[in-house]
Amino acid sequence: MATREEIMSVLRSGTLARRAGRLEEALQRMHEAAAICGPDQDWERGQVLRELGEAARNSHEPRLAQTYYEQSVVLLRSSADALMLAHTIRHLGDVHAKQQHWSEAERCYVEALDIYRCHPSPGALDLANAIRAHAALKSEICQAVEARLLWAEAGALYESEGIAAGAEECRRRAESA
Repeated sequence: MATREEIMSVLRSGTLARRAGRLEEALQRMHEAAAICGPDQDWERGQVLRELGEAARNSHEPRLAQTYYEQSVVLLRSSADALMLAHTIRHLGDVHAKQQHWSEAERCYVEALDIYRCHPSPGALDLANAIRAHAALKSEICQAVEARLLWAEAGALYESEGIAAGAEECRRRAESA
């Protein structure tokens, strides 16, 4: 059985290949990482499935991405890595939103935000990105009041992080919601 470090090293190489646009190499490394996970390595397997979900999103395969993210969420629920769970649930929400599965996307965004908000140090940028995704959903389904509040909250977080483009986008979208 491979160690966590060994699995994550193989997975990192797959992630780097995915980000560089070398999808075939990325998938090969991700599947290699999956193959060396042992039976008691749910967190590691959850990480691999999450990365496979990212690769499927990059390939514009939302149904496949959804499957990988759902499997990852199941495994990550039993881990202590609440932020990774929240991040994965948010990405699952993004996939649902892309497919216009509005109620499923909403459930994901609400759950992810609950996790982020309950965490002692969620990371302002991750929180802002999750709020932004929920605001975009609210705008899409014509819930203007909720959308404006979420856009304003996300904008304030982006501004606090010095991300002017994010703050400006949120200001503009809040005004048009």
